[in-house]
Amino acid sequence: MTRVPALVAHLAATVSAQRTAIEQVLSRADRLDDPRVLHDLRVALRRTAAVARLTRGIPDPGSGDPLRLTARNLRRSLSPSRTREVCAALLAVRFRRDPVRRKAAAALAERIAPKPKETRPRRRAGDRRLLLLRRAFALRDAELARLARPFSFLGGGASDAELAARVRRRLRKKRRRLLAAGVPDPGALHAARIAAKDLRYALEFVRDIVPGVPEILKAFQAFQDTAGDAHDRIELIALVEGFSKRGSPPLRRAARTLLPALRLDAERAVRRAQAAYRLLAARLEVTRMTFE
Repeated sequence: MTRVPALVAHLAATVSAQRTAIEQVLSRADRLDDPRVLHDLRVALRRTAAVARLTRGIPDPGSGDPLRLTARNLRRSLSPSRTREVCAALLAVRFRRDPVRRKAAAALAERIAPKPKETRPRRRAGDRRLLLLRRAFALRDAELARLARPFSFLGGGASDAELAARVRRRLRKKRRRLLAAGVPDPGALHAARIAAKDLRYALEFVRDIVPGVPEILKAFQAFQDTAGDAHDRIELIALVEGFSKRGSPPLRRAARTLLPALRLDAERAVRRAQAAYRLLAARLEVTRMTFE
């Protein structure tokens, strides 16, 4: 008989660890969109949302959804800041050895991500979003605590078995969707990257109880890195194209000067991401979503 792991206790510990990770990131920030922590905060929020989505419906219908939605919404609200930060950074290094285009790149980078004029903290703007997230964490803790009570109608092995069945079914569904999409073209690359992140962070939850997961996580990381780079470059092209059509005459000229090189960079980045996807797909095909 297949052993059912103690998933409910593991889930409770994971939720607690995720909350701690987010609070530790926030302790280093002056504000939610602080560039020093923006990447770390968004990754922590995505991990939280992924596990909440994977384990939703335990113990009741709708359980886990408040945490999933609040983590997702906070992360999405920070996405424009992250996009501008990354695109400006790409421009800052791409033409640093080209004295002609370097000035054009610097001018566009300043328009994309202007340096803030104020230095005082602006944390207040995110207080409501943080309050909702903390409430959602507290609610999830309370939901899971019910399962640990003696004589709970869902208690002990029954809840573990039910959670294990849902997790197994959802992992397999996520894998099928990612593989069914095939090698992504530039237009589908972002969706494939998001699907891969969702599956990766879900697999991290069971990395010690599903054989082969620690090894395959390296393939996920390679695809995320290359797909992320390609996506950032595609986003940068969209921003620069906007300046080439609607900016001032100097900005339009600067944008048109940079676009050929940026498009070539993006094409190369997409090819690297597609190669990484093929390697990931090959590993996923032979990885069973079965608990030990």
